[in-house]
Amino acid sequence: MKTKEIGAGLVIATLVLAVFLSGGTAVAADEVKIGVMQALTGDLGTYGQPMTDGILLAVKEVNENGGVLGGTLETIVEDTQTSEVPSVDAANKLVKVDRVPVIIGATGSGSSMAIIDITTGNGVLQISSSNTGPDFTTYSDNDLYFRTAPSDALQGKAMAQLAIKEGYTTATTLVVNNPYGVGFELVFVKEFKALGGAVLETVKYDPAGTIFDSEVEKACQPNPDFVMLCSYPQTGSVILKTAYEKGHMEDIDWLLSEGLRDETLAEMVGKDTAGNYIIAGLKGTTPDPRAAGPSYETFKQNYIAEYGKEPTTYCSNSYDAAAVVALAIEKAGEASGTAIRDSIRDVANPPGEEVSDIGEALRLIREGKEINYQGASGEITFDENGDVFGVYCEFSIADDGSVALGESIPLEGEVTPTPTPKEPGFEAIFGIAGILGIAYLIVRKRRE
Repeated sequence: MKTKEIGAGLVIATLVLAVFLSGGTAVAADEVKIGVMQALTGDLGTYGQPMTDGILLAVKEVNENGGVLGGTLETIVEDTQTSEVPSVDAANKLVKVDRVPVIIGATGSGSSMAIIDITTGNGVLQISSSNTGPDFTTYSDNDLYFRTAPSDALQGKAMAQLAIKEGYTTATTLVVNNPYGVGFELVFVKEFKALGGAVLETVKYDPAGTIFDSEVEKACQPNPDFVMLCSYPQTGSVILKTAYEKGHMEDIDWLLSEGLRDETLAEMVGKDTAGNYIIAGLKGTTPDPRAAGPSYETFKQNYIAEYGKEPTTYCSNSYDAAAVVALAIEKAGEASGTAIRDSIRDVANPPGEEVSDIGEALRLIREGKEINYQGASGEITFDENGDVFGVYCEFSIADDGSVALGESIPLEGEVTPTPTPKEPGFEAIFGIAGILGIAYLIVRKRRE
């Protein structure tokens, strides 16, 4: 009897200890797995791998500084193929088979919207470094969706500001038919009209399409001052080449979304018969990486040292997404989606000691100190919707096909159109002649 009582007591003690250890205290682990979903192939394939590299760089720095919860931070990377069905398959694997507490991704807003119910419904936190669709702001996600890239609610406004600055008064839109393109279009149309512009036509194209002749014709038929193109490199390059071949770049300008800010875009579109890049001179809007401050330069040099190439669009945002996830896990003392959710603002938002180095941030957390992580992509302060603010600038395609960053775009205040030089009219010529005549009479009188 005593033996049974002792055995029962040991079982109870073991269960109590297990419950205690799983109750939110910092439990050492051999490894903590996190999911990564990026477009390594498909329309966004040129973005996905460099962004994944940014994530892996942050994870490497975490592990070089003791990992999280006393164990190694491990990544499981899945390819979304820039398509919703593979994205759903990847999310189900990561959530239900690999049982990760968090997924960093996806690259495109369409993929993320396709999986958001899978993640939030299973208590998994999702954080994207490149989703810009406005719909995520108000989506019912139990505060389990975050992003380190600003919403197109801001970029659509920046695009309207740029259009007015360029002196345009009429526009049409041609956008990818997914949350990214549709959301961007809604904001741009509203803002452009509010600034006095007129939108003559709105056109959406199938992201799975390969020929876009009818969409280009429909967008250009009203003969607007410009077409606002919200797209990705593969399909966008086909659209731009089609517009050129049909003569719709001679009298119509084109403004591009940041989804087309890609160093390979000009080569993909091609050159004219004179050997010049077809899209040289085209402008667009993009989050401004130069607004990040000194921490970006450190990230950039580390990225180059690790991969032998410079970071591209959203690489720093991806680095920051992995960084805040790791810091939130360490702060929470456990790796669950809800624990990460409850701690992520504690490590990213003020107050707290400002710190940009991951190793230093981990050390401060372990010492019980409050931190305010300063991102490589800029200020990382999550609002009540998991959104961050953004700073935008112009970009243009240079004569050699490269992407050049231009002036910043203020999101507030009155926009003054850039004046266009004009030939002097009859009245101006007459006035100048009159002034010269008077001057001649004055000089002649003095000589007399």
